[in-house]
Amino acid sequence: MKKHILIGSSDFKEFIEQQACYIDKTAMIEELMTNNHAKVSLFPRPRRFGKTLNMSMLKHFFDVDQAEENRKLFKGLAVEQSKAWGHQGKYPVIFLTLKELTTSSSEVFRQKLISLLSATIRNQFRFLLNSDQLDEFDIDYLKAIVSGTINAGGLENFLREFSNILYRHHGVAPVILIDEYDAPIHSAFTHGYLPEMLEFMRNFLSAGFKDNPNLTKGIITGILRVSKANIFSGLNNIKTYSILNHQFSDCFGLTQAEVDQLLIDANCQEQSEDVAEWYNGYSFGGSSKIYNPWSILNFVGNLRDGLIPYWVNTSSNDLIKEILPKAEKTTQDLLFGLLEGKTFEADVEDSMTFEDLYKGKSATVLGLLLFSGYLTTDGYSPSRRQRLRIPNLEIKQMYERILEQYLEATNIRQGHLIGSFLRQEPATFADLLERFFLNSFSFFDFDHLGESPEKIYHAFMLGLMTHLSGDYHVKSNRESGLGRSDIIIYPKDNSNPKAWVLEFKKKNKDIKESLQELADMALEQIKTKQYYSELKEAGHTEILAMGVAFNGKEVACAW
Repeated sequence: MKKHILIGSSDFKEFIEQQACYIDKTAMIEELMTNNHAKVSLFPRPRRFGKTLNMSMLKHFFDVDQAEENRKLFKGLAVEQSKAWGHQGKYPVIFLTLKELTTSSSEVFRQKLISLLSATIRNQFRFLLNSDQLDEFDIDYLKAIVSGTINAGGLENFLREFSNILYRHHGVAPVILIDEYDAPIHSAFTHGYLPEMLEFMRNFLSAGFKDNPNLTKGIITGILRVSKANIFSGLNNIKTYSILNHQFSDCFGLTQAEVDQLLIDANCQEQSEDVAEWYNGYSFGGSSKIYNPWSILNFVGNLRDGLIPYWVNTSSNDLIKEILPKAEKTTQDLLFGLLEGKTFEADVEDSMTFEDLYKGKSATVLGLLLFSGYLTTDGYSPSRRQRLRIPNLEIKQMYERILEQYLEATNIRQGHLIGSFLRQEPATFADLLERFFLNSFSFFDFDHLGESPEKIYHAFMLGLMTHLSGDYHVKSNRESGLGRSDIIIYPKDNSNPKAWVLEFKKKNKDIKESLQELADMALEQIKTKQYYSELKEAGHTEILAMGVAFNGKEVACAW
């Protein structure tokens, strides 16, 4: 490499001073200051796509307190030759990144936020404690934050109060940068204190961005656009630039030209096709071939390790693992096809309410997967629906990892369950499947699913089938014989005579038949409607037909 790769840092100044490899994204500043008339801009992007580094770059560009020192950081970068250069070093800056404020309770969150604000003032704004431009009330407010004695009201109003203080000292309205605003919200959703967090964040952000006279620009980043009803209620001056918008589409992630140059510098351009298969595939606002920067930089910085899933290994994916089992059946059927490399059209919510997410509403779940980087879009169809697909091999492997964790939670080895299925040992497979459901409390919560436990079963089958898709065709709701079977599986190797037909039934309180009787009915349906006819015509002579019935965590099979 001509310059070394700096991994694990999001500090723009550190990149420049260490002469590390930095992909110039400073053209974003000109776009913000000359072509963007919004007072407040929200940029939802997947994690590890350069949000914090860009916010650090903006902080060092605008900061009036270190103007001369920071000026040299931008020497030779695109913004130096732009119309926006006149804004360099002109504004006080409030820069807060909330990515580390993920906690198990609202009280711990408030304590961590106070510590963050206290450190910000002590490390960057200590001079304000001796400012002749501030009165005693301003000084007392700053001291309360530094000492950690700030009350609840003072904490919620921090952005407004502190922007007023900075204006009085400098005579210039500040720029407010809030990075990863939704990280605490995701944590609250996972740990069960979402209502308190939504109320706090609504008040906290509104104080800084709603009708604040002492604000030059507000810039917010996060993964998702939380619905206005949840967070941005009444905030009329905000403009969202999501992955569906053309403007700013190349400011996050790496373009094909940027990746090509990185591979040339690393003397590994011959691997460009394999790199694209693993890390390419994203489409932001019409800008095709956007790469995941975290994975690309890790690959280039660790060439001996080869092509491995870097991005999916940087997070526990807790939100995804919690939501997938709750998704509507139509969503899970769609994901079956996506795992086979297909593209599907679907409605997607571009803003999210957690109520719809927890209910498994299809458009909301797909929005979560799309905006957090687990799906991508090839644009709108003529019916204004999104054309969705899995972006690359790295993301496909994530779904396989989720399945492995499901299986580990039940003490059932993946090889045993899938192996018994492929060997056509139905009794063993049925036993392992029943044990899986009986022991899966740590992952699946039936209490929230009402009369729809079928969602859980299909979520499990979705993960299971990812392990078969390399060597087998997996068809969901395939028309065959006199109807549509739930799942048909047959090998891609035409010399393999085996094939499988699965039909599912679920028991509810209105069904009088026993669970085993339902499984027998499912098997009889396969035979009566001849779901196996297509497989027989294709030359498969060893076809396992299996009816599966379930009730909550109970499973019965017939074959």
